[in-house]
Amino acid sequence: MTAPPVYTKKNLSKNIQFILLIFILSRLIVYLLGIHFDYSTLYSYWQYLDIATLQNQLLRGVWYDHTQPPAFNLFLGVILKLAGNEHAAGVFACIFKLITLANTLLIYHLLKQLTGHQRIALILSLIYLLSPGTIVFENELFYTSFISFFFLISAFSLSRFTYGINWKTATGFFLPLAIICFTRSMYHVILLIIVTVFVCGANLKKQGAAKLMFVGVITVLLCGSWYLKNYLLFGKFSTSTWIGMNIARNIFHDNEITDSSRIESVEPFQEISTYKRFLEKNLEKKYAGLNDRDLLQEMKNDTFKNEKHISFIEVSDLYMEAGKKHIKDQPVAFMKNVAQSAVIFFAPATRYSGTEAQTRKLMYYDAAYSFNLSHFVTGKQNRRIALTLSAIPYMLLYVFTFWVSVKEIIRRRRVGILNGFIILIIAYVFTAGSLLEHYENMRFRYELQPLFLLLLAQAIVIFLNKRRTNKERSIKA
Repeated sequence: MTAPPVYTKKNLSKNIQFILLIFILSRLIVYLLGIHFDYSTLYSYWQYLDIATLQNQLLRGVWYDHTQPPAFNLFLGVILKLAGNEHAAGVFACIFKLITLANTLLIYHLLKQLTGHQRIALILSLIYLLSPGTIVFENELFYTSFISFFFLISAFSLSRFTYGINWKTATGFFLPLAIICFTRSMYHVILLIIVTVFVCGANLKKQGAAKLMFVGVITVLLCGSWYLKNYLLFGKFSTSTWIGMNIARNIFHDNEITDSSRIESVEPFQEISTYKRFLEKNLEKKYAGLNDRDLLQEMKNDTFKNEKHISFIEVSDLYMEAGKKHIKDQPVAFMKNVAQSAVIFFAPATRYSGTEAQTRKLMYYDAAYSFNLSHFVTGKQNRRIALTLSAIPYMLLYVFTFWVSVKEIIRRRRVGILNGFIILIIAYVFTAGSLLEHYENMRFRYELQPLFLLLLAQAIVIFLNKRRTNKERSIKA
């Protein structure tokens, strides 16, 4: 194996300057193509509180929000308060572009550190920077690249454990994970407990292990306290009461229910009035006076359906019960939908419906870059076939990466702590997303794209070194 190249401040600075130059030029081109930051989602997305709540009753709003963890709504509300409605769009646009740049620089640093190959680090960093998925998500007011950023901060801090564990590195690892758990309900406190046990166990004999365990336990208790709050207020040990509706979209996909007396005959996530005939608990009366704007009104911001209505707790429970019965009666049909969701996980991230309008402006670039064939077909069945074909390249890339990674783990008889962390997170999101979600699994994968690139780069280096070694042996022979 050849020694890794020696880096100097000069050539590192040149690479960073090159990344900055490509970032500026590419975003100018993107702007000229008409792809601009979509601020309108602040008003329409189900996950967000009413604008009036964000501006005037932010803390009350997030406290009584039974549908979402608090972090992103807090972020939205703080920016609105500081920048004002007239300047908020520009501030959000700048923040999200800076997040993309920060993600790219973190990927570059970590790849260089993990592989010792400057060229591979630069190429994969630019692949992320110039990806159509990165471009469209940085122009969407949503938490996709936001979560990627915090995963990278955790990975960076974890990589610093090699030089010693202290309060700074321990907090740098666990605090971003707490923010992620407080941002998306999929990242459950149970996952945080598993990660804490894995990371603390792997570092048990190292100096600073006690500090790491202390910070880990505090983080778990902090996140768990929000679950306890929701249990006491809403009777749900979760950061979202939508799980029944989420899984119903997967369970009943391609299963048309014509009996209007059954709740599963209605598409999940409709206006609350659509479900009135199924409701018996009268939760509106029980929760009246706490946060009426978000918990009792059918519409938010005067125009868009309010999915935070308190009665959605009962609606979601009804979907869950119907879903359990359907799985019991038709397990094969459910597993077929899970398999479809698993395929969608590997589909181009730009296939996500929330950014479809932006993606169309990059249609040919996206087709070439992401192999997104769905641009060129119409009709449900044709789009499904195109989506499956489009998923094949990433499937193969994942198979290659995990095959090489697992073989290396077996050869060394140990797993590196950073790689173990990445594999654990990817496996969890793939499993949870395939079971619970049918329409957004490709976006869930893209949140983890930076972490996957770290594994991919190492797999490429291992593969190339093995080929080089085999070639040298054959020459000597």
